Amino acid sequence: MELWLDGQPLGPESALELWRSAELACLPPSGVTLQLWLAGVALVPFLRPGDPTWRWLVPPQTSVGALALRVCATGPHGPIQELHTTLWVRSAVLDEAQYQALLADLAALGPRLLLALRGLLLPTAWVPSDAPRTLAEDLATLLGTDLDRFCNAAERLLQRPPELRRSMLRPTDPGQMRDFSRLDRLPPEGLLEPQSETSFDSFANRLLKQTLVRLERRITLALSTPALPASTHSALEVARTRIQHLRTRPQLAAVGALPATTGPSGLMQRDPHLRRVWQMWRHLQRQPLVDWDAQTLALPIQRLDLLYERWCALRVALALLELPSIQPVAQNLLQPSADDWLLILSEGGTLVQLEHGAYRLNLRYQPRYLPGGADLGSLDRHTRIPDLALEITSADAPPRVIVLDAKYRRAAHGGLPESALADAYSYLGSIGTPAGQRVVQAVALLYPGQGRAEIYPNGVAIIPLRPDLTHELSPWLAQHVESVFGA
Repeated sequence: MELWLDGQPLGPESALELWRSAELACLPPSGVTLQLWLAGVALVPFLRPGDPTWRWLVPPQTSVGALALRVCATGPHGPIQELHTTLWVRSAVLDEAQYQALLADLAALGPRLLLALRGLLLPTAWVPSDAPRTLAEDLATLLGTDLDRFCNAAERLLQRPPELRRSMLRPTDPGQMRDFSRLDRLPPEGLLEPQSETSFDSFANRLLKQTLVRLERRITLALSTPALPASTHSALEVARTRIQHLRTRPQLAAVGALPATTGPSGLMQRDPHLRRVWQMWRHLQRQPLVDWDAQTLALPIQRLDLLYERWCALRVALALLELPSIQPVAQNLLQPSADDWLLILSEGGTLVQLEHGAYRLNLRYQPRYLPGGADLGSLDRHTRIPDLALEITSADAPPRVIVLDAKYRRAAHGGLPESALADAYSYLGSIGTPAGQRVVQAVALLYPGQGRAEIYPNGVAIIPLRPDLTHELSPWLAQHVESVFGA
């Protein structure tokens, strides 16, 4: 069976447009009837006189995402075929160019967050005083002459013979003894003599192996960069193959883990090949990378709503961290990953925790406010799940909440549709304490539009937010946060 969507064959890139109706069609063999379910709902087919094609009208969808599509073909003797696929609903608000812009800005936001949180991360790892490079910026260091010099130095080191070491006492045949000084105190286990052995497990080889491992991982991450030019991709593949060839040499198979290092030894300073390896090691240490979790970077363009939502979460977190009067005290955004950092958004959890005097601020991602919550909850029978909630608490003041919700649609005039305001007013009046006290002070709807922010006296704001339009968010956030402190 072949399905058609609005006159075009249904394929992996096919998608429904948000807020627009569409037509699905299929031409079955003679005598075969069809049933079609979209998101578990059976659609009613219609046939035209003299046309054997089956058609279904898909009603306008109100949210983007994936819809399960199932078609069952039934012949005279029962079911003969069943088709399962996924039909995406996409928004025309964000196109391919804006999708790439979001991905590029995500890569740039990571180092900025690392720099803003360096006070919290110093106990875990060394963080530079200047913003570290993004993955794209690091490509130049991976493909330059330094890499060639490092690989040449590694080849020279791997051609050296193993080191000679003096081992512990071992049983020795009397005819092969060289040291007879212990014969007067022969132990019960027999004749023992210190013996020498050779090994590649030296500090220099440990440093070389760990540097190769980190380089391979860095190049693999670089290869996952979206829209990487073909020439750069080819050069990175060549570099990775060269590093993998060095890393899998048999001399490094039994080399152990690298101990903590404080600086280059005298031998490293004198030996040009060891010095080259040390320089590459220090370069990788001083330029940590910040990468998103694989699930976020793998989001297809049809899930621009989720990509935009996660981008907004980072933008809000960074805007808070850059407020001069607030100090971060805890964070769950950045996690150590090997020798670099991984950005992860945990649904329902606290992204960053900050302090201002006696006030504690928790920025939460997709918190669930349940009916009858112990501290904060829904004031009606519905569970409220905003994208972001900044909860401000103090022992001497009632709690306050600032809600920020990402919207991925806009009206024909370029602003946000009037229907989106319903969510803002819902949050404004439906979250509170068990005693029934409403706590939401302000609500901002973030959308990828243009123009000026619309700020209303009732606490609701509509703020355009895109990678090229971010200046409206911080002033609004600072105003409402500081108004809580001054209350």
